[in-house]
Amino acid sequence: MKKIVKALSVGLAAALMLGGCGKAEDKAGGLLIKQAREEYTSLDSARVVMTDMATGEEEQSFTFKYDEKDTLVFSYYGKSDNSEYAQFNNGLECFTYENGEVKHSVKGDNDFVRYTRKMPHPQADKGLLIYDPQYITSAKEETVDGGIKVTHVYDAQKIGAEVENGEVTGFTAEYFFDDDGGLEYFTETTTSECDGKEEIYAYKVDITEKNSVDKVENTVKQFMDDKTGG
Repeated sequence: MKKIVKALSVGLAAALMLGGCGKAEDKAGGLLIKQAREEYTSLDSARVVMTDMATGEEEQSFTFKYDEKDTLVFSYYGKSDNSEYAQFNNGLECFTYENGEVKHSVKGDNDFVRYTRKMPHPQADKGLLIYDPQYITSAKEETVDGGIKVTHVYDAQKIGAEVENGEVTGFTAEYFFDDDGGLEYFTETTTSECDGKEEIYAYKVDITEKNSVDKVENTVKQFMDDKTGG
């Protein structure tokens, strides 16, 4: 699935390229993050929201729910200054919208993928919460007002951090937990250089509606309606 925000969310994309944490020794805060990953992958449904911390604007959302056969039904929507992308997949058919074009595929087509708990979508898997200790250059766990904060500074090139324009110079993930170790939210900050100027892209990621998603709406339908005048 394509990611098109100004600074691509490493957490939302990491599972596509890292393939796990390797055998590196745990870093400070690692156990808390691994516990949060396990809790996330055990959910039957949730909505993940990625918000631009500078503007307060929601730039990505991913809503999922497993049905009674553990087939994943999901919807995704993301936008940036230059692109817009949406996708809906219910295990039988998939609708995709990208920059004005709508595509449709069904089970049995070469490009169709059915996701399940055993074969999860990357954004419904533990890779959503990035933790790859072999690429962490600095780690800190500290007590803050209301809970615990974990800060991991990564080698941005090795984890594949990207921006639409310019060259990435740094990436930091910060996790915020309550006093009992429950994840409240996390942030991802990417720094880059473009035409000699430093750019900072900071995003907050919230996991909401845990086990309470009633229905996954087709995020592509609005674009289909636009084309038909509906």
